[in-house]
Amino acid sequence: MLDRALAGRYVLERRLGRGGTGVVFLARELRLDRPVAIKLLAPAKAGDPVARQRFLGEARTAAQLSHPNIVPIFSVDELADVVFFAMAYVEGQTLGQRIREHGPLSPEAGARLVREVARALAHAHERGVVHRDVKPDNILLDAATGRALVSDFGIARVAGGGGTTGPWEVVGTADYMSPEQAGGLVVDARSDIYSLGVVGYYALSGRLPFEAPDCFAMLARHITEPPPPLASVAPGVPRRLARVIDRCLSKEPSARFSSGFHLADAVQFAVATPVGPPLALRAFLVESRHLSVPTLLYGMILGLAIPLLALQVVTAVEPGPRLVAAGFIVWLLLLPSALMLARVRRLRAAGFDRDDLTDALAAELARHREELAFLYGEGQSRVERVLGMLAYAGLAVAGIAAAVGLRAPELAAPTVLLAAWGAGAVVALLAGVAARACTEHRTDLRSERRLRFWDGPLGRWLFRLSGRSVPRAAAPPLPAAGLPSYRTRTARGAAPVRGG
Repeated sequence: MLDRALAGRYVLERRLGRGGTGVVFLARELRLDRPVAIKLLAPAKAGDPVARQRFLGEARTAAQLSHPNIVPIFSVDELADVVFFAMAYVEGQTLGQRIREHGPLSPEAGARLVREVARALAHAHERGVVHRDVKPDNILLDAATGRALVSDFGIARVAGGGGTTGPWEVVGTADYMSPEQAGGLVVDARSDIYSLGVVGYYALSGRLPFEAPDCFAMLARHITEPPPPLASVAPGVPRRLARVIDRCLSKEPSARFSSGFHLADAVQFAVATPVGPPLALRAFLVESRHLSVPTLLYGMILGLAIPLLALQVVTAVEPGPRLVAAGFIVWLLLLPSALMLARVRRLRAAGFDRDDLTDALAAELARHREELAFLYGEGQSRVERVLGMLAYAGLAVAGIAAAVGLRAPELAAPTVLLAAWGAGAVVALLAGVAARACTEHRTDLRSERRLRFWDGPLGRWLFRLSGRSVPRAAAPPLPAAGLPSYRTRTARGAAPVRGG
């Protein structure tokens, strides 16, 4: 029957795979002499009007879309019990096969994948098409170019269309389903954004955000549980890229990216090689360097003043002087925090958060380390090693002189012991200070301390105190035709599920 339907137009070469609704063959189109993929509706379902309508709907839906990252449909045919359509043949493998065989993608490859699929989905969403089954096995990877192409629009929802699923029936794959789709609610473009976030999570880490024994438990987890941050399971993924994927997996649709274009831009920014931090961050770093000397002097003042004021608090008889001294202590301790809080507020007003600051500090530190390594080489210099040995020798001399003076003073004159102790202590102190200065000059310890401060609890506290604003771009939902249907296909097999 199939051979008669294809006669004169296509020659079948081999079977490529089998899905839930049909079989895909590699064929050659005789008229244009090109390879094509023929998707044939399974004969057992060809007589089912609903399955037939859904299968033809996939072809018609995909045929409306023309995008470099969507598999194009060439033709669709319906002859008696044979229903098939011809589409472009992509030499390669699915994303699911790629990860199962070779493990997670690199951050660069994963970012490119998410970016390309996001733009393909944005193209479909602009035309009122919500895919509703974005998953690794529906994403093809071109072996020649590495380009990602979205396929299988078999359960897509088209704005204004009646659809082929009944009310309160959900279709999709449980492992990749958005909370609103899993709950049988109306879905829009942001549902596909969630599913693509799960795909990105899986592609970059090699694991799903949730594990469950069956599709029912998986759907419940998607609806109720926040996923673990991507950075916690894939620490090698750049922090900005991990945060983009985490945002896609927000439970509330309004907290996700409002379109695939916005998601693609965010991914592009997350992995772009920075040419330098923006002006506000550069100014913050310059101000930090300018404040280094005043900060050191202020620390010395604190070290001298606070013990004296604390002594006044303890020993003062009258409550007035005691309160004044206590007030000075509080003022001296809070003044640096107030100044840093003002700097943080100014930075946040320019649109940057703590992660932006720590990224800029880390980039500056890495660049400075490269420069220092070029100038002074890796590891300790000969001068540092000599100074270190002098410091230890001085300590040894001072220690021996002190031990002799305490244990056996008759072995040497007190003046000699005192001179030896003093000389050893002075040599140890000067050599230690000089060695420390050399190390600081070679390794930029000041920048390391600055990065640890802003990346630590005090830095988090200052940014939290300055106020937090989480961008939530709400997008108007695409027109949806009715409610989605609930026929859940999992990676473990097909399982019809009814929900309400």
